[in-house]
Amino acid sequence: MQRPMSVEVIDEYGEQAVRIAIDDAVALLGAEDIDALIQHLSYIRAGMQPEVQKVPSRAQQYVLEMDPCWHSEKHPLYDGAVVMLRHSGLGWSAFALPTHSLQKLRDTLTQHLAALEAEHCMPN
Repeated sequence: MQRPMSVEVIDEYGEQAVRIAIDDAVALLGAEDIDALIQHLSYIRAGMQPEVQKVPSRAQQYVLEMDPCWHSEKHPLYDGAVVMLRHSGLGWSAFALPTHSLQKLRDTLTQHLAALEAEHCMPN
């Protein structure tokens, strides 16, 4: 049996909150609660089957974060680097990329930049 669920943003004493209702049960969550829930759900989802697809689907629309904040640093115990990207709704996600992946990413981004430079240099 499927339970009716509703999720809505409300104003709770001058602060935004999310009201989640399932049947007769209701929960009000503030921003910190939502952050904790998203993080907890991501850990749960990582262990579920089927796993998240390894290649993005062309049929699905994705939330696009424009010019996100990012951070990168060498990991002291890992051959490669840690790259972190900030999504305004999902928070920071960290990715440990080994050296061969960093090289592949560099080459791919270099190709994108070269294509953009070629487009901008072409006369109209």
